[in-house]
Amino acid sequence: MIEKITFSMQNIFQLADIEKECFGKDAWTINNLRAEFCNEFSHFFAATFNGKIVGYVCVRLMYEEAQICNICVANKYRRQGYASKLLEQVAVFAAENGCERCELEVNVANTPAVELYKKCGYDIAGTRPNFYRRTRYSTRDAYTMVLQLSK
Repeated sequence: MIEKITFSMQNIFQLADIEKECFGKDAWTINNLRAEFCNEFSHFFAATFNGKIVGYVCVRLMYEEAQICNICVANKYRRQGYASKLLEQVAVFAAENGCERCELEVNVANTPAVELYKKCGYDIAGTRPNFYRRTRYSTRDAYTMVLQLSK
């Protein structure tokens, strides 16, 4: 199940746990998550299983663009369609709010994520050299990927 979530310490702690599992030292901290929840342009959607958050996406709506800030799914729940459903929900939400496109950055060496985004309709629009300060991959470069939304 995918649902929009709001600020609560319980939600933040669940998201922080998933962040640590997925991104290790590069994970968003509790303070990062709290700041995003307090940003009027940011929105969070969670994938849940038996009432527990197993994945989430944070998206910022800025004028005609929906910028996906972060998306992750706990390792145990990967390859079960949660990330695709989260991305689908973002596209619907963005279109309902007048956005023309969704955009994200992804490490060029993160092949599983790049393939997921392509499967969900995103196209590579460019490369941002040295986009990441630290990375667990062989490069710090990122692809910018874009999904054009129907009018």
